[in-house]
Amino acid sequence: MTVSAVVVRWRGGSEVERCLRSLLDHGGPSLGRVVLVDSGSGDGGAERLAARFPDIEVLALAANRSFAHAANVGAASCGNELLLLLNPDATVETGTLDALVNEIAKSPGVAGAVPLMVGPNGEPQHRWQLRRLPTAFRLAAGLAGAPAFGRPPEVTAFVEQPAAAAWLVRRSVWQQLGGFDEAFAPAWWEDVDFCARLAGRLDDAALPADAGFVVAPSARVVHIGGSSVAELGDAAFLAAWSRNLVRFAARHHPHRTGAIAAGLRVSLMVRAVLRPARSAAYLAARRGLRRRSSA
Repeated sequence: MTVSAVVVRWRGGSEVERCLRSLLDHGGPSLGRVVLVDSGSGDGGAERLAARFPDIEVLALAANRSFAHAANVGAASCGNELLLLLNPDATVETGTLDALVNEIAKSPGVAGAVPLMVGPNGEPQHRWQLRRLPTAFRLAAGLAGAPAFGRPPEVTAFVEQPAAAAWLVRRSVWQQLGGFDEAFAPAWWEDVDFCARLAGRLDDAALPADAGFVVAPSARVVHIGGSSVAELGDAAFLAAWSRNLVRFAARHHPHRTGAIAAGLRVSLMVRAVLRPARSAAYLAARRGLRRRSSA
């Protein structure tokens, strides 16, 4: 089984170079090609990286429509059986890709496999990375899904909603689900939506999988985190994250969307009081939700 790797870049610093170098150096025999999608960065980075990494295909988009759009463009250019989505602030270690491919090969029914993600100093990120799908109650409280594991899993285990910072997914499953929903702009919640749609289709004979993602503890990815937030800014991030949370709720909890949106507005107000350093950003996100609900 051969892998196509897709890395989406939007501005940022040197972390994408480390990401690409790790793929070239440690991708192993399973790696067929690497595609870097520059999502309208407009900083000359696409040209610079194309010259620096001649073995990597660089697709330069004219505008940053959304992470989902850029990922879909990259995936559409790939033809291998497996698709690796990797954040530009993540690096793979030796054997990571082979371990993920082996997990999928020995379990023909799974949709994909993910590694364990750790920080630069080896600190586990499983509570952020590996989650359950969010309930309506958690959405109303402004929370993502609950952590799936109290401690990093030591054996292969199913996980409902792994973060798309590092996914190996069957291309046939990706195509059947239509990839990411590009309405989740500029980013956030598109991976949660994909996993929720996947869970809803597991009994569908047309879907080439009857189980979701598994986490492979022997596969490791080092993840810095936060680069997109730093580029976008705190206020814009909170506004997009909150807006897309409500979009997710409207699709997957349609009869509770109003209550979820009302609860989220209360949650943002409470956070503004408890975290005065970020109060302006929380209140701006709350105002954006109110304008959206009255439109």
